[in-house]
Amino acid sequence: MNFIRSLTRTAAKLKFQWRKQNYAMAARLKDSADKAKTSSLRLMMLGSSGGGTLLGISLLSKSKAENETAYTDVPNLDLIIREADVLYDNYLIDNALGILRRHAKGQCCELLWRLARATCEKAKLCQDKEEKKRLFYESLDIIRRAIVNEREEGCSSAHKWYAIILDYTSAYEGTRARLHQSYEIRRHLEKALDIDGTDPTTWHILGLWHFTFADMPSYQRLIASAVFETPPSSTYEDALANFEKAEYIRPNFYSANKWYLAEVHDRLNHKEEALKYYKETYRMPVVTADDCEFHAKAYAKLTKLLGTKDLSKMD
Repeated sequence: MNFIRSLTRTAAKLKFQWRKQNYAMAARLKDSADKAKTSSLRLMMLGSSGGGTLLGISLLSKSKAENETAYTDVPNLDLIIREADVLYDNYLIDNALGILRRHAKGQCCELLWRLARATCEKAKLCQDKEEKKRLFYESLDIIRRAIVNEREEGCSSAHKWYAIILDYTSAYEGTRARLHQSYEIRRHLEKALDIDGTDPTTWHILGLWHFTFADMPSYQRLIASAVFETPPSSTYEDALANFEKAEYIRPNFYSANKWYLAEVHDRLNHKEEALKYYKETYRMPVVTADDCEFHAKAYAKLTKLLGTKDLSKMD
């Protein structure tokens, strides 16, 4: 029951030509940063080992003055953020981490959530199981610190990545733990949207939350009923509304959103709409590991629906 398994950075889904242009930009930014002796960004990923709560985080929150100081104490913060984002957007994860880890002990929320994000991506790419797990939990610790150090107006990205990483870490602790964490995941997604309702990835992830519980197998529903008096539940219509909202905000931003639009329409017996979105998923640029996964899924689905393995002439 992986709510957010497929999630990755939306900007990394850009076309290859766009990526080539940004490689040069990244090099220029890095050169400027080295000359200016700027500090690097630190990406923090939030997660939970099974007991993390909003209450626990709020008890550790710092004063507004302390959090403002954390921002003003970072020289060339904007340049560091731009450099790290360009590298991350082009899926140069190790390069981004090389910059961000220099600020691993800092208190700037903007640097911490970015460090957590990059650490989470590093975990997803890791082939060694123990190292993968270690990186996910490291990203969890970082993103918690990002939440503690968010400014008074809040940080949408920190709450979004807390939800993402919490899902990854709870996967190591069994179905019961994941069910317990599901409400916290949803709370952080909704908090992120309260702060910034224009982020398509957060709408997408919330759509995954609704899809997961609408699509839950009967045996998991029995477990949920044993864990909660009122277990988490949802509908395909709720999931569809969130996926459509994400696509409306930024069309073609993420292959996974196309895939789940197809899946929801399929569950609702909207066969023509489902076929349309399976085709759109297949035609999305393949840039990241997530793109590869959904491209392959769309190919398998379409060959079955269309009765041919040659999709070159598909309308």
